[in-house]
Amino acid sequence: MWLETGMAVLLLLALAQSALLVHLWRQSRQLQQRIDALSHGAVRGFTDVPTAMLVTALGRLERQVGLIERQPQPERQSYELAQRLAREGAGVEQLISQCGLSRDEAKLILQMHPVSP
Repeated sequence: MWLETGMAVLLLLALAQSALLVHLWRQSRQLQQRIDALSHGAVRGFTDVPTAMLVTALGRLERQVGLIERQPQPERQSYELAQRLAREGAGVEQLISQCGLSRDEAKLILQMHPVSP
């Protein structure tokens, strides 16, 4: 008698757990569907930008890139200046102060570009 009662109680507990798991699984699926719907709506909201605004922004970016490309590179200018000064007979200290080079860079420039006759 006790054995049958214990088995019945365990069976009822197993059924209750199964019902609870099915209920939680359904809730998780509903929650996932809501999340998917919200994220799809958010992505759609970001892509609804008028074409005219995109074209205007692209034009501005192209102009800015063009301006940046036309500007001389400061490092390149300083090395070109250092090369010219070295050919004209400038010393290490002059290259360091006027071109912002390190002492070793200035010595290398002087070795690579000797004074022009």
